[in-house]
Order: sequence, then structure tokens, then C-alpha cells
Amino acid sequence: MEYKVNQAYEELKRLIQWHPDSEEKFLQKMVCLLLPGKRKCWPEAICDLRQSFEAEQEMIFVEKYRGKLEWLDSISLAELQRKIGEIYFVDHYKMIADQFLYKKDFETSLFLRIAMETGIRSADIPCIEWSCMHGKTIILEETKREDLYKKLNGAFPKISAQSLRIMKLLYRKQGKIFTKSKEFYVRKLSCAWGIPGFHIHSFRNYRRRIERGISAGVQVTRIIPL
Repeated sequence: MEYKVNQAYEELKRLIQWHPDSEEKFLQKMVCLLLPGKRKCWPEAICDLRQSFEAEQEMIFVEKYRGKLEWLDSISLAELQRKIGEIYFVDHYKMIADQFLYKKDFETSLFLRIAMETGIRSADIPCIEWSCMHGKTIILEETKREDLYKKLNGAFPKISAQSLRIMKLLYRKQGKIFTKSKEFYVRKLSCAWGIPGFHIHSFRNYRRRIERGISAGVQVTRIIPL
């Protein structure tokens, strides 16, 4: 059980180091994951987890909540990692996309952003050309079905303003948007993701769930620590 908590702690530390302004949100999500159904103790547990994080001693938290953490012994490490990946999916995506921007790997960052923002299949993303763009709207043929990509409501997919800026930068610089194969970008993303079980189609699934009005991951009720 201690090892599993340590794995959760390491992922929490990585996210907070990259986005320190979101520390409170990350702590809340982790407490909700580690102590499911223990809502009454969440506010205090958030304070305790913060203390253990600042002291770099996760055992402070483990020792106090050992009895409530025993359920971790009933699941595999892989299952815990899957759960962590779910609750931090969007946060993790933002971190990885920003990391590639920081490294000036604009193509990989844009590939990831388009996958997340539109749900376009990974095999088709490198096929996007400047002629496909109509403002922030992408008009692209879905090779698997030989039809244009559309959202469930019939509208064409759109990217964010920041993604469009990255796209313009790449097009001005190299005359095209993507220069590598799908496999190249997926391999880089898989290495950077850092959590076992990475699947590029998770972004398409996430977008489809959002379009259906189904929230992805774990919804955390806002908690104000006592």
C-alpha cells in the first residue's frame, strides 16, 4: 500500500511543480481518489497531504490514514495508475502540451492539442493542411469513413486560438503544418506522458464524451479546508 501511495504522491509532485498555481485543485483531487466516500475527513486530509508534500514525507499522510487507505491493497498498481490518469487527464494534458511548447517542439504540442480539442483521429491529424483551415474551423476528410469530420451536433471541429497561433507560426516557418508521421508524434507523446497505459485514442474518447455531455474522469466537489 505504501508503494502505491508513493506512486500517487510522485505524480502529484510532478503536476504541482509544473503548475504551482493549481496546487489546491491537485490536492483535492488526490484526496478524493485516495479516500473515496470519506467526505467528512476530506478537508483535514487535504491539509495533511499538503503538510506531507511540503515536508517531502508522504508517510506522514500514510500513517494517519492507514486504515482508510487499506482499500488500495485490493487493487493492482496498474489499476491505481489508471485511476490517477483519469482524474488528472486534463491537467496532465495541459502540462505535456506546455512542456513541448517550452522545448519549442511546436509540431508535437500542436498534434496533442488538436487531438484533445477536436477528437480528430491521430492518423488524420498530420494530414491537416493550411487549406483545411477556415478561421479556427477544420474541414478535413475522415479517411476511415471517407466523410468530413463533424461533431455529434453536425458542426465542424474547431481548435483554440492558441492552437491556431501555433499553426500559423509553423506554416509561416516551413510552408506546412506537420512534417512527420503519426507514429513519430505518438511515440514522443507516449514517452513524455509518464503514466503507464497511455493511448492516443483516449483524446478522441474524451472529446466524444464531452460532446455527449458526459464529464470525463472524477468530478471533485469544491472543498474549503477547515
